[in-house]
Amino acid sequence: MLTDLRLFQFKKFKDESIELFPLTLLTGINGMGKSSVIQALLVLRQSFDRGELQNNRNLVIEDKELTNLISPDDMLNADAESTDVSITIEDDNIGSATWKVRAEGKSNTLPLVDNVQNEMYVISLFSTTFQYLKAERIGPRATYDRLTVTRRHSPIGYSGEFVANRILEAANQLEEVQLEKVKIEGQSSKVYDLLSYWMSEILYPDSKVVLGSSDASKIDLEYTFKNQPTKKFNPLNIGFGFSYVLPVILAILTSKPGSLLLVENPEAHLHPRGQSRMGHLLALAAESGLQIIVETHSDHLLNGIRVAIKQKKLGSNKTQIHFFTEEFKDTNKQSFAIEEDGSLERWPKGFFDEWDNMLTELLKDS
Repeated sequence: MLTDLRLFQFKKFKDESIELFPLTLLTGINGMGKSSVIQALLVLRQSFDRGELQNNRNLVIEDKELTNLISPDDMLNADAESTDVSITIEDDNIGSATWKVRAEGKSNTLPLVDNVQNEMYVISLFSTTFQYLKAERIGPRATYDRLTVTRRHSPIGYSGEFVANRILEAANQLEEVQLEKVKIEGQSSKVYDLLSYWMSEILYPDSKVVLGSSDASKIDLEYTFKNQPTKKFNPLNIGFGFSYVLPVILAILTSKPGSLLLVENPEAHLHPRGQSRMGHLLALAAESGLQIIVETHSDHLLNGIRVAIKQKKLGSNKTQIHFFTEEFKDTNKQSFAIEEDGSLERWPKGFFDEWDNMLTELLKDS
Protein backbone atom coordinates (compact mmCIF):
# COMPACT_ATOMS: atom_id res chain seq x y z
CA MET A 1 0.00 0.00 0.00
CA LEU A 2 1.17 3.53 -0.75
CA THR A 3 1.82 5.38 2.50
CA ASP A 4 3.27 8.72 1.45
CA LEU A 5 3.61 11.05 -1.52
CA ARG A 6 6.11 13.90 -1.43
CA LEU A 7 6.02 16.61 -4.07
CA PHE A 8 9.00 18.96 -4.45
CA GLN A 9 8.48 22.11 -6.54
CA PHE A 10 5.67 20.30 -8.38
CA LYS A 11 2.93 22.66 -9.53
CA LYS A 12 1.20 24.14 -6.44
CA PHE A 13 3.56 22.45 -3.97
CA LYS A 14 6.90 23.92 -2.92
CA ASP A 15 7.73 20.91 -0.75
CA GLU A 16 4.77 18.95 0.57
CA SER A 17 4.26 15.47 1.98
CA ILE A 18 0.82 13.90 1.64
CA GLU A 19 0.28 10.87 3.86
CA LEU A 20 -1.76 8.13 2.17
CA PHE A 21 -4.18 5.78 3.91
CA PRO A 22 -6.48 2.95 2.80
CA LEU A 23 -9.05 5.71 2.18
CA THR A 24 -7.61 9.17 1.52
CA LEU A 25 -9.90 12.14 0.89
CA LEU A 26 -8.60 15.17 -1.02
CA THR A 27 -10.89 18.16 -0.61
CA GLY A 28 -10.78 21.95 -0.43
CA ILE A 29 -11.20 25.04 -2.55
CA ASN A 30 -10.56 25.01 -6.27
CA GLY A 31 -7.07 25.56 -7.58
CA MET A 32 -5.20 24.60 -4.41
CA GLY A 33 -3.65 21.30 -5.51
CA LYS A 34 -6.12 18.43 -5.08
CA SER A 35 -5.91 17.42 -8.72
CA SER A 36 -2.14 17.88 -8.69
CA VAL A 37 -1.81 15.09 -6.12
CA ILE A 38 -3.57 12.70 -8.47
CA GLN A 39 -1.71 14.08 -11.50
CA ALA A 40 1.64 13.32 -9.86
CA LEU A 41 0.69 9.67 -9.51
CA LEU A 42 -0.65 9.56 -13.07
CA VAL A 43 2.58 11.05 -14.47
CA LEU A 44 4.47 8.16 -12.90
CA ARG A 45 1.96 5.64 -14.24
CA GLN A 46 1.97 6.94 -17.81
CA SER A 47 5.78 7.05 -17.81
CA PHE A 48 5.80 3.44 -16.63
CA ASP A 49 3.28 2.42 -19.30
CA ARG A 50 5.65 3.74 -21.97
CA GLY A 51 8.57 1.78 -20.51
CA GLU A 52 10.44 4.94 -19.50
CA LEU A 53 10.62 4.58 -15.71
CA GLN A 54 11.72 0.97 -15.48
CA ASN A 55 14.53 1.72 -17.93
CA ASN A 56 15.57 4.84 -15.97
CA ARG A 57 15.10 7.14 -18.92
CA ASN A 58 12.39 9.78 -18.78
CA LEU A 59 9.39 11.22 -17.01
CA VAL A 60 6.54 11.69 -19.50
CA ILE A 61 4.40 14.68 -18.54
CA GLU A 62 2.08 14.66 -21.55
CA ASP A 63 -0.30 11.84 -22.44
CA LYS A 64 -3.47 11.93 -24.52
CA GLU A 65 -5.35 9.62 -22.14
CA LEU A 66 -4.05 9.98 -18.59
CA THR A 67 -2.78 13.48 -17.83
CA ASN A 68 -1.13 16.41 -19.59
CA LEU A 69 0.93 18.95 -17.62
CA ILE A 70 1.29 21.10 -20.77
CA SER A 71 4.99 21.98 -20.46
CA PRO A 72 7.98 21.71 -18.09
CA ASP A 73 7.47 25.32 -17.05
CA ASP A 74 3.81 24.70 -16.20
CA MET A 75 4.87 21.77 -14.01
CA LEU A 76 7.34 23.91 -12.05
CA ASN A 77 6.22 25.63 -8.86
CA ALA A 78 5.82 29.39 -9.26
CA ASP A 79 8.18 30.08 -6.34
CA ALA A 80 10.76 27.44 -7.27
CA GLU A 81 14.38 28.31 -6.47
CA SER A 82 15.71 25.93 -9.12
CA THR A 83 14.35 23.85 -11.97
CA ASP A 84 14.45 20.65 -9.89
CA VAL A 85 11.13 18.81 -9.61
CA SER A 86 10.71 15.49 -7.86
CA ILE A 87 7.99 13.00 -6.96
CA THR A 88 8.67 10.61 -4.09
CA ILE A 89 6.39 7.76 -3.12
CA GLU A 90 6.65 5.35 -0.23
CA ASP A 91 5.19 1.86 -0.09
CA ASP A 92 4.78 -0.06 3.15
CA ASN A 93 6.44 -3.18 1.69
CA ILE A 94 9.06 -1.90 -0.75
CA GLY A 95 10.16 1.41 0.77
CA SER A 96 10.53 4.75 -0.99
CA ALA A 97 11.79 6.00 -4.34
CA THR A 98 12.25 9.45 -5.88
CA TRP A 99 11.89 10.39 -9.53
CA LYS A 100 13.69 13.68 -10.15
CA VAL A 101 13.85 15.79 -13.31
CA ARG A 102 14.79 19.32 -14.29
CA ALA A 103 11.78 21.24 -15.55
CA GLU A 104 13.44 23.11 -18.35
CA GLY A 105 13.30 23.25 -22.13
CA LYS A 106 10.27 22.54 -24.28
CA SER A 107 10.14 18.76 -24.43
CA ASN A 108 7.44 16.97 -22.46
CA THR A 109 9.72 13.97 -22.04
CA LEU A 110 12.17 14.90 -19.28
CA PRO A 111 15.32 12.84 -18.52
CA LEU A 112 15.47 11.33 -15.04
CA VAL A 113 18.36 12.66 -12.95
CA ASP A 114 18.81 9.56 -10.78
CA ASN A 115 18.20 5.85 -11.18
CA VAL A 116 15.42 4.02 -9.32
CA GLN A 117 15.70 0.34 -8.49
CA ASN A 118 13.33 -1.87 -10.49
CA GLU A 119 11.84 -3.60 -7.43
CA MET A 120 9.76 -0.43 -6.95
CA TYR A 121 7.73 -1.30 -10.01
CA VAL A 122 5.81 -4.12 -8.34
CA ILE A 123 3.77 -1.74 -6.15
CA SER A 124 0.04 -1.11 -6.66
CA LEU A 125 0.53 2.08 -8.70
CA PHE A 126 2.28 0.08 -11.43
CA SER A 127 0.15 -3.07 -11.20
CA THR A 128 -2.29 -4.32 -13.82
CA THR A 129 -4.97 -4.00 -11.13
CA PHE A 130 -4.56 -0.20 -10.93
CA GLN A 131 -7.69 1.76 -11.89
CA TYR A 132 -8.35 5.44 -12.46
CA LEU A 133 -11.63 7.25 -13.14
CA LYS A 134 -11.66 10.87 -14.28
CA ALA A 135 -14.08 13.52 -13.05
CA GLU A 136 -15.18 13.94 -16.68
CA ARG A 137 -16.83 10.59 -17.25
CA ILE A 138 -19.01 9.82 -20.25
CA GLY A 139 -22.70 10.54 -20.04
CA PRO A 140 -25.59 8.36 -21.21
CA ARG A 141 -25.08 6.43 -24.45
CA ALA A 142 -27.58 4.61 -26.65
CA THR A 143 -25.01 1.83 -27.08
CA TYR A 144 -21.47 1.16 -25.86
CA ASP A 145 -18.43 0.01 -27.81
CA ARG A 146 -16.96 -3.42 -27.33
CA LEU A 147 -13.32 -3.38 -26.26
CA THR A 148 -11.30 -5.14 -28.95
CA VAL A 149 -7.82 -4.78 -27.40
CA THR A 150 -6.44 -5.77 -24.01
CA ARG A 151 -5.91 -2.86 -21.63
CA ARG A 152 -2.91 -3.01 -19.29
CA HIS A 153 -5.02 -1.54 -16.50
CA SER A 154 -8.27 0.39 -15.92
CA PRO A 155 -10.37 -1.93 -18.14
CA ILE A 156 -13.45 0.23 -17.50
CA GLY A 157 -11.72 3.14 -19.23
CA TYR A 158 -10.59 6.38 -17.61
CA SER A 159 -13.96 7.99 -18.45
CA GLY A 160 -16.06 4.85 -18.08
CA GLU A 161 -16.19 4.39 -21.84
CA PHE A 162 -15.76 0.60 -21.60
CA VAL A 163 -18.09 0.05 -18.65
CA ALA A 164 -20.56 -2.09 -20.61
CA ASN A 165 -17.77 -4.28 -21.99
CA ARG A 166 -16.41 -4.87 -18.47
CA ILE A 167 -19.89 -5.74 -17.13
CA LEU A 168 -20.38 -8.21 -19.98
CA GLU A 169 -17.01 -9.78 -19.27
CA ALA A 170 -17.84 -10.15 -15.58
CA ALA A 171 -21.23 -11.65 -16.38
CA ASN A 172 -19.87 -14.14 -18.93
CA GLN A 173 -17.10 -15.28 -16.57
CA LEU A 174 -19.42 -15.43 -13.53
CA GLU A 175 -16.88 -13.20 -11.83
CA GLU A 176 -17.05 -13.03 -8.03
CA VAL A 177 -16.50 -9.90 -5.94
CA GLN A 178 -13.26 -10.23 -3.97
CA LEU A 179 -13.74 -7.37 -1.51
CA GLU A 180 -15.51 -9.08 1.38
CA LYS A 181 -17.18 -6.09 3.05
CA VAL A 182 -19.02 -4.95 -0.09
CA LYS A 183 -20.77 -8.31 -0.37
CA ILE A 184 -24.28 -8.64 1.05
CA GLU A 185 -25.13 -11.49 3.38
CA GLY A 186 -27.61 -13.92 1.87
CA GLN A 187 -27.19 -12.56 -1.64
CA SER A 188 -25.16 -13.58 -4.67
CA SER A 189 -21.53 -12.43 -4.62
CA LYS A 190 -21.35 -12.24 -8.42
CA VAL A 191 -20.16 -8.87 -9.77
CA TYR A 192 -23.15 -8.65 -12.10
CA ASP A 193 -25.67 -9.21 -9.30
CA LEU A 194 -24.01 -6.91 -6.76
CA LEU A 195 -23.77 -4.18 -9.38
CA SER A 196 -27.56 -3.97 -9.46
CA TYR A 197 -27.71 -4.11 -5.67
CA TRP A 198 -25.40 -1.13 -5.20
CA MET A 199 -27.03 0.80 -8.04
CA SER A 200 -30.29 0.34 -6.12
CA GLU A 201 -28.70 1.47 -2.87
CA ILE A 202 -27.10 4.58 -4.32
CA LEU A 203 -29.51 5.65 -7.06
CA TYR A 204 -33.01 4.18 -7.19
CA PRO A 205 -34.55 1.26 -5.26
CA ASP A 206 -34.68 -2.07 -7.09
CA SER A 207 -32.74 -0.90 -10.13
CA LYS A 208 -31.33 -3.64 -12.32
CA VAL A 209 -28.64 -3.45 -14.98
CA VAL A 210 -29.52 -5.39 -18.14
CA LEU A 211 -27.11 -6.18 -20.97
CA GLY A 212 -27.85 -6.98 -24.60
CA SER A 213 -26.08 -6.91 -27.97
CA SER A 214 -26.90 -4.75 -30.96
CA ASP A 215 -24.16 -6.20 -33.18
CA ALA A 216 -20.65 -7.58 -32.99
CA SER A 217 -19.14 -4.18 -32.16
CA LYS A 218 -21.78 -2.74 -29.81
CA ILE A 219 -23.27 -3.56 -26.40
CA ASP A 220 -26.69 -2.46 -25.20
CA LEU A 221 -26.88 -1.38 -21.57
CA GLU A 222 -30.34 -0.79 -20.15
CA TYR A 223 -32.10 -0.60 -16.79
CA THR A 224 -35.29 -1.96 -15.26
CA PHE A 225 -37.07 -0.61 -12.20
CA LYS A 226 -39.39 -2.01 -9.54
CA ASN A 227 -42.45 -0.05 -10.61
CA GLN A 228 -42.12 -1.18 -14.27
CA PRO A 229 -40.12 -4.45 -14.13
CA THR A 230 -40.97 -5.57 -17.68
CA LYS A 231 -39.95 -2.33 -19.39
CA LYS A 232 -36.30 -1.64 -20.24
CA PHE A 233 -35.02 1.92 -20.14
CA ASN A 234 -32.17 3.17 -22.29
CA PRO A 235 -29.55 5.31 -20.45
CA LEU A 236 -30.51 8.25 -22.66
CA ASN A 237 -33.90 8.34 -20.98
CA ILE A 238 -32.88 8.26 -17.31
CA GLY A 239 -30.31 11.00 -16.83
CA PHE A 240 -26.64 11.38 -16.00
CA GLY A 241 -26.58 9.97 -12.47
CA PHE A 242 -26.78 6.34 -13.59
CA SER A 243 -24.07 6.69 -16.24
CA TYR A 244 -21.72 8.62 -13.94
CA VAL A 245 -21.96 6.34 -10.92
CA LEU A 246 -21.95 2.99 -12.77
CA PRO A 247 -18.16 3.02 -13.51
CA VAL A 248 -17.35 3.89 -9.89
CA ILE A 249 -19.40 1.03 -8.48
CA LEU A 250 -18.05 -1.38 -11.07
CA ALA A 251 -14.45 -0.34 -10.41
CA ILE A 252 -14.93 -1.18 -6.72
CA LEU A 253 -16.70 -4.49 -7.35
CA THR A 254 -14.00 -5.68 -9.76
CA SER A 255 -11.04 -4.61 -7.60
CA LYS A 256 -8.79 -6.97 -5.69
CA PRO A 257 -7.49 -6.48 -2.15
CA GLY A 258 -4.15 -4.68 -2.29
CA SER A 259 -4.96 -2.78 -5.47
CA LEU A 260 -5.23 0.99 -5.97
CA LEU A 261 -8.16 3.07 -7.21
CA LEU A 262 -7.93 6.80 -7.99
CA VAL A 263 -11.34 8.40 -8.47
CA GLU A 264 -12.32 12.01 -9.01
CA ASN A 265 -15.69 13.29 -7.82
CA PRO A 266 -17.51 9.98 -7.36
CA GLU A 267 -20.49 12.02 -6.12
CA ALA A 268 -21.06 13.76 -9.47
CA HIS A 269 -24.75 13.92 -10.53
CA LEU A 270 -25.90 12.13 -7.37
CA HIS A 271 -28.68 13.17 -5.00
CA PRO A 272 -27.39 13.89 -1.45
CA ARG A 273 -28.63 10.52 -0.19
CA GLY A 274 -26.84 8.80 -3.05
CA GLN A 275 -23.66 10.71 -2.23
CA SER A 276 -23.73 9.51 1.37
CA ARG A 277 -24.35 5.93 0.24
CA MET A 278 -21.40 6.24 -2.12
CA GLY A 279 -19.29 7.28 0.87
CA HIS A 280 -20.51 4.18 2.70
CA LEU A 281 -19.50 1.94 -0.22
CA LEU A 282 -16.04 3.53 -0.41
CA ALA A 283 -15.60 2.89 3.32
CA LEU A 284 -16.53 -0.79 2.96
CA ALA A 285 -14.15 -1.20 0.03
CA ALA A 286 -11.27 0.39 1.96
CA GLU A 287 -11.95 -1.88 4.94
CA SER A 288 -11.78 -4.82 2.51
CA GLY A 289 -8.23 -4.00 1.39
CA LEU A 290 -8.69 -1.68 -1.60
CA GLN A 291 -6.67 1.52 -1.34
CA ILE A 292 -8.73 4.47 -2.59
CA ILE A 293 -7.63 8.05 -3.19
CA VAL A 294 -10.68 10.28 -3.72
CA GLU A 295 -10.96 13.88 -4.84
CA THR A 296 -14.32 15.19 -3.63
CA HIS A 297 -16.36 18.33 -2.97
CA SER A 298 -19.16 16.48 -1.18
CA ASP A 299 -19.90 16.83 2.52
CA HIS A 300 -22.56 14.14 2.04
CA LEU A 301 -19.95 11.66 0.82
CA LEU A 302 -17.76 12.58 3.79
CA ASN A 303 -20.69 12.05 6.16
CA GLY A 304 -21.37 8.62 4.67
CA ILE A 305 -17.79 7.68 5.56
CA ARG A 306 -18.13 9.19 9.04
CA VAL A 307 -21.25 7.12 9.73
CA ALA A 308 -19.50 3.97 8.48
CA ILE A 309 -16.68 4.61 10.94
CA LYS A 310 -19.11 5.19 13.81
CA GLN A 311 -20.85 1.91 12.87
CA LYS A 312 -17.46 0.12 13.03
CA LYS A 313 -17.55 -0.72 9.33
CA LEU A 314 -14.26 1.10 8.71
CA GLY A 315 -11.45 1.56 11.20
CA SER A 316 -10.86 5.19 12.12
CA ASN A 317 -7.13 4.61 11.61
CA LYS A 318 -7.72 3.75 7.95
CA THR A 319 -8.79 7.13 6.65
CA GLN A 320 -7.34 10.63 6.44
CA ILE A 321 -8.63 13.95 5.15
CA HIS A 322 -6.33 16.41 3.37
CA PHE A 323 -7.96 19.83 3.18
CA PHE A 324 -6.33 22.14 0.62
CA THR A 325 -6.71 25.85 1.27
CA GLU A 326 -4.82 29.14 1.54
CA GLU A 327 -5.67 29.50 5.23
CA PHE A 328 -2.50 27.91 6.55
CA LYS A 329 0.99 29.37 6.59
CA ASP A 330 3.80 27.59 4.70
CA THR A 331 1.53 24.79 3.46
CA ASN A 332 -1.39 24.29 1.09
CA LYS A 333 -3.12 21.79 3.31
CA GLN A 334 -4.20 20.69 6.73
CA SER A 335 -4.63 17.00 7.48
CA PHE A 336 -6.90 15.45 10.07
CA ALA A 337 -8.59 12.19 10.95
CA ILE A 338 -12.13 10.97 11.54
CA GLU A 339 -12.50 9.81 15.15
CA GLU A 340 -14.06 6.51 16.20
CA ASP A 341 -17.38 8.21 16.98
CA GLY A 342 -17.50 9.78 13.51
CA SER A 343 -16.50 13.25 14.69
CA LEU A 344 -13.61 15.09 13.06
CA GLU A 345 -10.28 15.61 14.76
CA ARG A 346 -10.66 19.30 13.87
CA TRP A 347 -12.91 21.44 11.69
CA PRO A 348 -10.85 24.23 10.12
CA LYS A 349 -12.30 27.39 8.65
CA GLY A 350 -13.59 26.84 5.12
CA PHE A 351 -13.97 23.09 5.49
CA PHE A 352 -17.55 22.22 4.46
CA ASP A 353 -18.91 25.13 6.52
CA GLU A 354 -20.89 26.91 3.81
CA TRP A 355 -24.21 25.54 5.12
CA ASP A 356 -23.54 27.20 8.48
CA ASN A 357 -22.34 30.38 6.79
CA MET A 358 -25.52 30.70 4.70
CA LEU A 359 -27.74 29.80 7.65
CA THR A 360 -26.13 32.58 9.64
CA GLU A 361 -26.91 35.03 6.81
CA LEU A 362 -30.53 33.85 6.66
CA LEU A 363 -30.99 34.29 10.40
CA LYS A 364 -29.68 37.85 10.41
CA ASP A 365 -32.18 40.62 10.98
CA SER A 366 -33.15 42.46 7.83
